[in-house]
Amino acid sequence: MAASDEPKVVVLDYKDLAAGNDLTAQIKEAYGPEGLGILYVKNVPGMQEAREDLLPLARRVAQLPEDVLSKYEDSTSYFNIGWSRGKEKFKGKPDIAKGSFYANPLVEDPSGGDEEIQKMWPVARPNIWPTEVPELKPALTKMGRLVHETAKPIIQQVDKLVSEVYPEHGTTLYDRTFNESNFTVTRLLHYFGVTESDALGDWCGWHNDNSTITGLVPAMWLEEDSGRQVDPIPGAGLFVEGRKGETIPVASPKDCLGFQIGEASQILTGGVVQATPHMVKGHITPDGQPKISRETYAVFIQPKWDCVMQEPKGAGFEDIFRGSESDKIPPLSSRLKATPVGFGELLNQSHLIYYGYNNPGPN
Repeated sequence: MAASDEPKVVVLDYKDLAAGNDLTAQIKEAYGPEGLGILYVKNVPGMQEAREDLLPLARRVAQLPEDVLSKYEDSTSYFNIGWSRGKEKFKGKPDIAKGSFYANPLVEDPSGGDEEIQKMWPVARPNIWPTEVPELKPALTKMGRLVHETAKPIIQQVDKLVSEVYPEHGTTLYDRTFNESNFTVTRLLHYFGVTESDALGDWCGWHNDNSTITGLVPAMWLEEDSGRQVDPIPGAGLFVEGRKGETIPVASPKDCLGFQIGEASQILTGGVVQATPHMVKGHITPDGQPKISRETYAVFIQPKWDCVMQEPKGAGFEDIFRGSESDKIPPLSSRLKATPVGFGELLNQSHLIYYGYNNPGPN
């Protein structure tokens, strides 16, 4: 398929979202069974400044000495709080292509200090902040909250769209995601620069997000050693699978936030909106040239860990899977056998199945 024939990513203006204008046609185009599962929002106040403050810190954190970074690892949360590198495996090898710093930008401790909740749901543990980079907490919190607020009117539009099909749906998606949940997990990512000699493959393999919606800050490309900004690298970055199986680049323009729909939305809307498989292609720097890294920030906005999810009244369980499922990932139908289902249960089941899918054979 020629580039000119590829489906285009829907672009919304923040002013229209904030005004409450009816954007359900655009939402359906972006997130419906024929859409790419992602849209852009332009003209978000304060976004550019918050991006410039935060993204260079991904590189700074990643360049801290290993003995310092190890202080901010949290094995109890399965490395979903604080620093993580090489704790996941891909194709049987530790994934060292990227380093991640996880934190909740809304609250310091989503469990409210309840040790029983933390024991049952380890991902609900409190934040950890590196004292060596004091700017990180305010910058990450500011950007995370900005993305979270921008997502609210998008989900309100999704609820309107779903209510046209299932009138009793109401504001279910908004309520489960915002009114009833403070369980937002963010991931500040440093994709390490690699050369032809130490190529590590793709920076992130194919997957769906489990969230309601994932906010994506446009990536920043830097020279690994100097920190100097460079132009985006053609052929690298974020790609989605189109509904016809094509691989389509969808990296957010520098002046837009990206919002990708997740599997919690697919379940709670009965398949009216559908998550799309996506991945990040790496860039291999020719030997002898400065290595180029990629810095970005993802905000996973989602129901609470104990939220019970089910399709809307009037929808059948099979409606969740309307349309074809991708062969690039473990399909949702292999991880969701019945509803109602707890969001935390879906998370745990998905992690187990993805791990086995990406690491076949004995480990």
